[in-house]
Amino acid sequence: MPGRSFIERVDSVAWGGNDSDSTKWWPRKDAKDPNKLVQGGRLLAGYLKIMKWSLHAKYPHKLCEHGCDSEVSVLHTLEWREKYKPWCVTPKMIQYNKSGFMYRRGNSRPGPRNRLEAEKAKDSESLSTSGHALLFYRPGVTTVEDPDLYGRVMLNAIDSAVADSLVRNKGEIGRFNIIFDCKGFGSKNAPSLANVKLLFRYLQDHFPDRLGVLVVANLGGMAQMLMKMVLPFVTEDVRAKIHVIPNDEESRREMLLQFIDEDKIPTWLGGKDDYEFDAKEYYKDETCVLSEDDISNFLIDMPYHG
Repeated sequence: MPGRSFIERVDSVAWGGNDSDSTKWWPRKDAKDPNKLVQGGRLLAGYLKIMKWSLHAKYPHKLCEHGCDSEVSVLHTLEWREKYKPWCVTPKMIQYNKSGFMYRRGNSRPGPRNRLEAEKAKDSESLSTSGHALLFYRPGVTTVEDPDLYGRVMLNAIDSAVADSLVRNKGEIGRFNIIFDCKGFGSKNAPSLANVKLLFRYLQDHFPDRLGVLVVANLGGMAQMLMKMVLPFVTEDVRAKIHVIPNDEESRREMLLQFIDEDKIPTWLGGKDDYEFDAKEYYKDETCVLSEDDISNFLIDMPYHG
């Protein structure tokens, strides 16, 4: 934004809208200790990874198909966060997600390195809380009446998951795993191919290396067909993170237990968590609630995302 320094702009777009040292969007000096660097969830490493460790970037994938200076790419995402504000909600958005087709709850088991460190230190809290944030995506419980609101619900949950992971991991890791439950998914629940590609573009451009794994459960015909159409447009790195688990209940449960504790697996996937989504309760602590008019100018300001 004109008149503001890069640091001021960065401080206004913290992950989850939660401005703390753990949730900074970009690496910067620690306010309390100028000799210490707040890592920004290793975002710089994430960007370098998708740029193949080159400062000549090919993202945003549409604008920079033939390459851009890395500065152009990073500043584009900063502008996107300033204008889209993925951590914010609107009343219509909350109502749209009344069925809970996308929400954040709990966390996965920590990875091997973190698990080993926690066991060595006898840190039981880290063993139960330091894994990637968990997102549950159940498109079969809703219809895509408004593609823009549908996408905003998903991106809000994703931004919230990154922030949650960063807070629990003291700013070190900001990743999420998605459980994609295809039960009940049919043509009436399917977003258009164009909207699916747009969502993947948002993820690739603005959430680099934030996805841990995408676990697909109850894969049926319609979902399988949609995946076949979408996968060619997804980067090889993202495709490698997609795992389809068996439809057989016992086999599915055994695979889920490899990275989620049983008490965090929903009962509808064979676990012990009987949580029932309630939109009013889920969004009650939101600190950024915008009007529908507040978000309507986004596509005017950044038409590339239309």
